[in-house]
Amino acid sequence: MSPLATPTITIDHVSFNYVTYTKQSGLRGSWHDLFHRQKSTVAAVQDVSLTVAPGEVLGLLGANGAGKTTLIKLMTGILPASAGQVRLLDDQHPFQKKPAFLQRIGVMLSQKSQLAWDLPPLDTLVLLREIYHIPHDRFDHWLAFLTEQLAVTEQLHEPVRKLSLGQRIKFELICALIHTPEILFLDEPTIGIDVSSQANIYRFLQQLNHDTQMTIILTSHNTKDIEALAQRVAVINHGQKIFDGTPNGLISRYASAATLEVVTDEPLETLPAHVTRVDETHYRVDATALATVPLDPAHILQVHRHNGSLDDILTQLFSEEAPK
Repeated sequence: MSPLATPTITIDHVSFNYVTYTKQSGLRGSWHDLFHRQKSTVAAVQDVSLTVAPGEVLGLLGANGAGKTTLIKLMTGILPASAGQVRLLDDQHPFQKKPAFLQRIGVMLSQKSQLAWDLPPLDTLVLLREIYHIPHDRFDHWLAFLTEQLAVTEQLHEPVRKLSLGQRIKFELICALIHTPEILFLDEPTIGIDVSSQANIYRFLQQLNHDTQMTIILTSHNTKDIEALAQRVAVINHGQKIFDGTPNGLISRYASAATLEVVTDEPLETLPAHVTRVDETHYRVDATALATVPLDPAHILQVHRHNGSLDDILTQLFSEEAPK
């Protein structure tokens, strides 16, 4: 982000605590809870600070219960912050839910559907047209564009219950975009859908971000979503932010033992130390004890890290205490 650019989203030392209640079993326990209800406080988000630049695509990563969706709800005004401040766009405070603010954000939550089960998607979209006061000609043009790009034009008039999961997900995305928001929040946008539909959504969102500079905040357990879309990632673990940077930066910081896959233009006559042959021109290099790859650079066609995928890194991070 340019030093002079005003962030689209500013999260300043924000925390949020859930209050939960325990219930004892049986009639005696219910009678006891009626007068002596026990409650506990759970810290879902703890002292998180974050800024997002206009037009940026930010991926929020974390295990189940890490605090990703809670952070989305704080940014969209669904929940109020217990401490700290959340500011979007022109210094708007989301939880005030001002109509002018809501007009400028789009939200797609994987566990919450906007579509009416027994009605065609068009009925829901027409309702949204009236809620957002969208001019009819602009609505018709934009809807035609969205349905064409996402390949669901023919399903506009079919009852939602007859649509495939991929088609329903695409219409949920259209509902979030129908009023042309400046910020789009996507919580698990491709959960459970096939590879072809995923690729269609990736291509569409990449083009949308490029053409309109729409800011996109994305959470996903599918690392393909992050690799395809996110320019930057923030990792949340136990409610705390433990990393903020590029996907490659995340891999570089947390990757374990360095094993390199090397492809050469001709077979090696002798194998240097720490190099093993996979096939005729494909070699594996244990780089943990090496400062440089012990092969002639003139014959190297490809080099890539064997165990440096996002899946590997996230498995490491969420199965143990992450290094600070």
